[in-house]
Amino acid sequence: MIFKIKYYNPWEGVGICSYLLVNFWFTRIAANQSSISAFLTNRVGDCFLTIGMFILLWSFGNINYSTIFSLAPYINQDIITLIGICLLIGAMAKSSQIGLHVWLPQAMEGLLKNGLSLNFTICENNLRYIGPLKKRFLLGKIQYISQFARNFMGSNKRVLSNNLKHKYSSETIREINNCDIYLIKLDDKFKFWFIGFAEGDGSFSIYKKRYLEFKITQSSQDAQILFYIKKQLGFGSVSIQSIFNKTHHYRVRDKKGILTLIKIFNGNIQTKSKNVQFKEWISAYNKIYNKNIVFIDNKNDISLYNSWLSGFTDAEGCFTVSIIKNTKYNSTQVTVRYILSQKGEFELLNKISLLIGGKVHLVKSYNGHNMVVNLTKLKTIINYFTHNKLKTKKYINYCNWLKVYNLVITKEHLTESGLIKVKILKDKINKKVI
Repeated sequence: MIFKIKYYNPWEGVGICSYLLVNFWFTRIAANQSSISAFLTNRVGDCFLTIGMFILLWSFGNINYSTIFSLAPYINQDIITLIGICLLIGAMAKSSQIGLHVWLPQAMEGLLKNGLSLNFTICENNLRYIGPLKKRFLLGKIQYISQFARNFMGSNKRVLSNNLKHKYSSETIREINNCDIYLIKLDDKFKFWFIGFAEGDGSFSIYKKRYLEFKITQSSQDAQILFYIKKQLGFGSVSIQSIFNKTHHYRVRDKKGILTLIKIFNGNIQTKSKNVQFKEWISAYNKIYNKNIVFIDNKNDISLYNSWLSGFTDAEGCFTVSIIKNTKYNSTQVTVRYILSQKGEFELLNKISLLIGGKVHLVKSYNGHNMVVNLTKLKTIINYFTHNKLKTKKYINYCNWLKVYNLVITKEHLTESGLIKVKILKDKINKKVI
C-alpha cells in the first residue's frame, strides 16, 4: 500500500511523511498536537489544489501542462487567475508559506528555501502575468511576503542571489559538461517536434563568417511557444523582433548552445533546403571554432511513430473547412481538409502523402506544392495528432476542425442545427486568436 501511494500520488506522500515524522514521538502530547496541525493544514492545501485541478480539467480539457501553458493566453483571465490562486494555496500549505506556515514551527523545522521553488515555477510559466494588474499584484504580494519569511528565518542571501541570477539570465543554461555542451535530457516527443517545427519556421544563419545564429520567428500572439522551447532546451533567449510586425523570436548565438543544436539536428533533418543550410552552418562552425564536426545526411524516412510531423504541421500545416452551396440541387456541401504547403519539397510531401493518404498538387500562385488530405482519408492523421499533440495556437483550430469533422462524419451537418454549428466552428477556425 505504501508503494502505491508513493507511485501514484507523491504529492499525498509528502503530507503523510510530514504527519509521520512530526508524530514520531507519539507518546508526547505536543508531538500529537503538532502532527494533527500539520495534517489539517496540508488538507487545506489539498482541497484548493484539487479545486484548481478540476478547474484546469474543465477549462482546458486535460491536465497536461505543456498543453495548458500553450493555451493559457487564450483562456479567460479570471479563470486563469482563479486557477493560479488555487494552485498557489496548495503549494503554500505543502511548503508552509506565510498564512499556512503554522504547523512547521510547531514541528521544530526550519523554514528554508521553500518559497523559491514556487516563485520560479510561477515566473517561468508566466501564469501570474496573464491576469489584470490588480490580480498580478495580489499573487506577487503573496510571493514576496512568503519569500521574506524564508529570508528572515535564515536563508543564505548569497545563495539566493546566485540562484536568482541563474534563473533570470537572458541566456538561461543548465549544467555544462567540460565546457563543450549543455547537459540536457530531451524527451523524444519534444526533440522530434522541435526538429519538425524548426524545419518549418527556423533558420541557420551565418553573419560575416564571425558568428552563427539559430532563430525561430513567430507572431507575438504565439510567443508562448518560444518560451516553451527555451524552457525545454534550457538555453537561448526570447525577445521582441518587431513591434511593427508584432513578432517575437527565439535566438541562440553562444558556442555551447550552437554545439548542442548541432547534436540535436545532425542526421535528423528531412527537408532539402534546411539540409543545405545546416550543412553550411556546420562548415562555418568548424572554421570559426577550429573543430571538425562531420555533417550527417538524414537517411531516415518520414514516420508516424515520432512527433516530427506534428512540429512541421505547427509550422507549415493548416486545417480548413469550406461550406459550398449548390443552388441547382438546393444542397450544402461541407469540405474538411488537412493541408501541408511547401516550396521545392515535392519528394518530402509525396512521402508524407503516401503515409497518410493525401495527394500532392502544384500551386502555380507561389510555384510550390500542397499536400491535401480529404475527408475520407483523415482518420490516419487524426489518430496521429491524438498521440502527438500540436503545441502552438493551431491546436485550438485543430480542436474546432475536429468537431466539424465529427459533425460531417455523423451527417449532422445535413440538419439545420448541425449546419449552424459547422458555420460557428468554421468562423472560429478562420478567426485570428489574440
